[in-house]
Amino acid sequence: MSISSTIGIGRSALLAHQGAIRTVSENISNVETEGYARRRVEFEADPSGGVRAGVAQRIVDRFLESRLIETSGERSGAQARADLLVRVEGLLPLGESSLAGALDRFFDAAGELAAHPEDLAVRRNLLERAEALAAGVRALAGGIEGLQHEADQRISDEVAVLNERLAEIARLNRDMPAAGETGGTALADRRDHLLAEIGERIAIRSVLHEDGTADIALRDSGVALVTGSDAAHLLTRTSATPALDGGTLHEVAVALAGGQSAALPGSLGGRVGGLLAVRDDDLPAFAADIDALALALRDAVNAVQTSATASDLDGAPGLPFFSGSGGGDLSVALTNPRGIAAAFGTTLSDNRNALALVDLRLAAIPSLGGVSLSESAAALAGNAGAALRQARDTGEVAESLHTALRSQRDAVSAVSLDEELTDLVRFQRGFQAAAQLIRAGDSLLEELIGVVR
Repeated sequence: MSISSTIGIGRSALLAHQGAIRTVSENISNVETEGYARRRVEFEADPSGGVRAGVAQRIVDRFLESRLIETSGERSGAQARADLLVRVEGLLPLGESSLAGALDRFFDAAGELAAHPEDLAVRRNLLERAEALAAGVRALAGGIEGLQHEADQRISDEVAVLNERLAEIARLNRDMPAAGETGGTALADRRDHLLAEIGERIAIRSVLHEDGTADIALRDSGVALVTGSDAAHLLTRTSATPALDGGTLHEVAVALAGGQSAALPGSLGGRVGGLLAVRDDDLPAFAADIDALALALRDAVNAVQTSATASDLDGAPGLPFFSGSGGGDLSVALTNPRGIAAAFGTTLSDNRNALALVDLRLAAIPSLGGVSLSESAAALAGNAGAALRQARDTGEVAESLHTALRSQRDAVSAVSLDEELTDLVRFQRGFQAAAQLIRAGDSLLEELIGVVR
């Protein structure tokens, strides 16, 4: 082997190890960077007879990445649902401040009326308890309605973020083929990070091509979201289903040509899916239970108050006690405490109708499935707690699976400082050996030139 060949081999080895050291340094500097996949350099034979460093390759497991995106969506969907259900549970406190407590205080006041049917102060107390009860029902219904609009707004916000991420994926698809192998690795990190962000918000399936580009579609319906450098534009449009308060809700749609749009079919999954589940399923169910309780209370009390034999303190027939069409507008119709019909007939001291009102505390109400008003009020908090536990359990399962998959992914793709420092020492020694080979060849060449002279 000639001296020049020896120097050439040393030079190629020097450059190869220099490139490998640069890759290790990049790995070490990005050890805390979210979404960074470690690079690995493999040496390969150079046509000149030496060695060269191949292009740094990202170390990823596409199956693990795909499963991580899927479990991330399941986790964020359950979390979004739980976040709002916690708020529902907060509207339904236990104990004295609960709706059941307000109902008990109303019937306690009715018991006092039965004991003192002629006492105006007792009658005023019953009206005050009724006002507090109705206000509690209205506040609960209003809280549910407010949460539904909040969920609706959060869906619109998530769709806006989705459009940004989808558009960026499309731009990456345009730029990656021209970025080259070196620049393409950084873009691939960004692409995978964006896919994870999109997958948190909506359930997707993605197809990665050899040139690094990614096509994205909805997991359930297959509606294309990104194809090449073209991204779909999602929007929220007025839904045919009104809000609980009669206002407007929105559905997620995809823009079509000519200014048209089409609703996205199937389950959307992810955070958007979780918000939709709360908005369209959980909250309407709670609202229906509140309405049922309010109407049962109205009808049961009014039936006693307006019975054929009922009379007020002035001997007149009783008028309806409560009014309203549901929980949102339940109110006390009576304004004068003398109008409470405590008696059967015209005897002022008669309390038989007041006793019939007291009996409603434990009476089985057919419209409530045969349970009492108090039991129905207590069940509201129980139902909210059960829904919250179910959402949390789902989230915990998804979180556990996501954590396990993340650990597996990190074992493949995350930077290990111990491994990188070991490689750094190895490549530095290779660099030093290559430099020593060049010095030895240079020294031999200098000696040969000296002999010739």
